Amino acid sequence: MVIKIDNVLSDVAVRTKRKVFRRLMPILMLGYIVGYLDRTSISFASQGLSLEFGMNATAFGFAVGIFFLGYVLFEIPSNVLLHRVGARIWITRIMISWGIITVFIGLTTGAAGVYILRFLLGVAEAGFFPGIILYLTYWFPNAVRARMLSVFMLSVSIALATGSLLNGQILQYFDGLLGFSGWRWIFFVGGLLAVILGVLSFFLLTDSPQKARWLDEPERQWLIETLAREGEERAAGRSDHGIWAGLRDKRVILLAVIFFLIQFGNYPLAFWLPQLVKKIGPELSAVQVSLVTAIPYACAAIVLFLMAMRFARRDAQVAHISIPLIFASGAFAVITAFLGQPIIALMAITVATMCVLPATAMFWSLPTHYLTGAAAASGIALINSVGNIAGFVSPYSYGLLRDATGSDSVALAMLGAAVSAAAVILIIWRNKTRDRAS
Repeated sequence: MVIKIDNVLSDVAVRTKRKVFRRLMPILMLGYIVGYLDRTSISFASQGLSLEFGMNATAFGFAVGIFFLGYVLFEIPSNVLLHRVGARIWITRIMISWGIITVFIGLTTGAAGVYILRFLLGVAEAGFFPGIILYLTYWFPNAVRARMLSVFMLSVSIALATGSLLNGQILQYFDGLLGFSGWRWIFFVGGLLAVILGVLSFFLLTDSPQKARWLDEPERQWLIETLAREGEERAAGRSDHGIWAGLRDKRVILLAVIFFLIQFGNYPLAFWLPQLVKKIGPELSAVQVSLVTAIPYACAAIVLFLMAMRFARRDAQVAHISIPLIFASGAFAVITAFLGQPIIALMAITVATMCVLPATAMFWSLPTHYLTGAAAASGIALINSVGNIAGFVSPYSYGLLRDATGSDSVALAMLGAAVSAAAVILIIWRNKTRDRAS
């Protein structure tokens, strides 16, 4: 049974998309929220790590960044395995293993243990985010994929906003419970949540529409045929659709460079923001710091939600990525110039966060538009791997510059330059693409 839709969506199409959204998006978003919490919770443990293990800014930046070395090394193999063995089993494995390692970080007794476990955490989590991006291509047609990516990327803002509030409460009220410091409880709670969600994922996720017993037959058939037709259109004109196709594609390599620059400006916001807020307002308590830290991410969540509604009926364009990055670059310049004025600095940090996170969400509509099948699995993983190299380079560089200069100003200027370069490259790429098409 083939159900054709042109300008007006059929009842079956609308019903199918709603069912898929309600079934899959909540567990995927919860998983990424907890994953991002576990990845960034070290930012709220920084003071405890400094007091107990004597870690300075450079050492802390290294502890943050070494996660991404493990992540990058195993990301492409992990995503290819997800494509081969199925999302249900592989996502379950990822979440349970990273949850267990997170708990062990809370039990570590020295800086060396933190470094080793953070590296292993990256290995365990490798493939989760690009795996979800790939998984969404199995379930959502092109017409709504940009919207679904925006909704999914709400997870980052929600994680960082709620994580700030949760971690602030844990630091203040769990400190000393059962003989453990508050910063250790941050890892205990986050790790346990990951294990629980991993078990739930095994029962709630479905590998593909073909196996979706919770869809009626007309719904399942419409989704299978629509996605198959779009896959054929993306693959048209290509002689190689395998794993190596995604790795050799020049567009993939260019997008990887762009994503590296975006992430270079993005990651320090997540890992250094609590310390930056504390520096801006040294009299703030742990709970107050968490409340202030949540503000930029709450605002970014609103922007992402509005963007999801905006792209309900159309694809994201390069301008929707480059323009926010240009504004973010300007915001970083303001932060650098007014770091000593708390209100202005916080407003600029909020603007930067509101621009970078939505730009990141919109970015992922580009590779999913070009790639399909095994090429999508390897290409998306490569882009995310290169981008996450910035997860090591950027926080570590930030810490080095902070220790070397005694200020955040130079490090913040570096972040602004990175996102500005990403915007420029995107605009040049768009113009060259238009010239070829004309």
